[in-house]
Amino acid sequence: MKNRVVITGLGVVSPIGIGKIQFTESLKNGVNGIDKITLFDATDFPSKVGAEVKDFRPKDFMPEKEIKKLGRAAHLAIAAAQLAIEDAKINLDDQTRSRCPVFIGTAVGGMDFAEENFYKIFRMGPSKISAFAGVAVFCASVSSAVSTDLGLHGPSYSFANGCCSSTDAIGNVFNYLRNGFGDIALTGGADACVTGGVLAAFCQMGVVTTKFNDKPRYACKPFHKDRDGFALGEGSWVLILETLERAIKRKALIYAEVVGYSASCDSYHCSRPHPKGQFNIEAINNAFKDANIVSNQIDYISAYGNATKINDPIETKVFKEIFGLKTKQIPCSSIKSMIGHPIGATGAAQVLSSALFFSENFISPTINLDYPDPECDLDYVPNKSRYFKGDYILINTLSFGGKNSCLVTKRFKS
Repeated sequence: MKNRVVITGLGVVSPIGIGKIQFTESLKNGVNGIDKITLFDATDFPSKVGAEVKDFRPKDFMPEKEIKKLGRAAHLAIAAAQLAIEDAKINLDDQTRSRCPVFIGTAVGGMDFAEENFYKIFRMGPSKISAFAGVAVFCASVSSAVSTDLGLHGPSYSFANGCCSSTDAIGNVFNYLRNGFGDIALTGGADACVTGGVLAAFCQMGVVTTKFNDKPRYACKPFHKDRDGFALGEGSWVLILETLERAIKRKALIYAEVVGYSASCDSYHCSRPHPKGQFNIEAINNAFKDANIVSNQIDYISAYGNATKINDPIETKVFKEIFGLKTKQIPCSSIKSMIGHPIGATGAAQVLSSALFFSENFISPTINLDYPDPECDLDYVPNKSRYFKGDYILINTLSFGGKNSCLVTKRFKS
């Protein structure tokens, strides 16, 4: 018999709040974390807005001498991991440290560190590059930094799978625990995507917003008729997952249960989803099978909702195919309207939010949704949060390369 897996700790470092309490209140109140970019000079970029983590000081979470060795994603991940451990009231004794794994999703890893050092190479020569560049620039540095900071000796993995990275990290931890390989794990996602190189690439692709540079609060508009792309975001969302047996034994507060996971690939295009969404449909249905539920048991959909012209209507079509006549009765919203698009960390943000929705009995809105696209005609919880007492949530994530990763979370009932 497989183990039940529950969520017992939440750590957040986000554009709408650092820490669980501030993040929760921001979700309830539809707070917008998108503004003009300040992390670098975006004057010459077509898009000049992003969702940055404000008032974040790495030195509050790690020694000054360690900060320069790592990129910003690692800084964010360390902070969120510490907050998650604290929230879960985990005693990091030798036994726990010896077996607790770290599974972190990150799409760009230490890209900010890489960009800074590439500039030094090309402008000042190879002798000016940081001695830590060979470590800090890789995605692997993020999970390694968390493991090292907390002294955790279980497996340490960074999942670099585009926008599905942290969904896959959590899904793999779910399988790890329910199949008996351990009884506790730290998982989630971290990305620091608001960099010149990342923004320039996405500007060239035409997937980021450019129309609202003078009105950044209206920039990211999932499912809106005037949407023109996402706003880059950043942040870290980290969760503690445990077997139910362990959580009960230590009398832990349980936020929610993870019950299903599946993934697929369109194998269709490097950046566009399959127009029929058939493999996203397959991943969602397989997640339902894994959770041992049927589609009409889903009470809320945490949509990928990235505010691009292509993705939003296809995702809407996918939901209609799966849920049929019930589709318009199921609330479905996108937190990217508030936090921007943190790329590899997006799934972790959605899963952590779903745990809050169960524990606090609300669902967050899709803000800036005053005029929906006629092709996007579902209940996207426009502009105001809503009371919620449902039992099952579907988390849907997509990624370049046709990747589709889905999780199902459940209101915990003993």
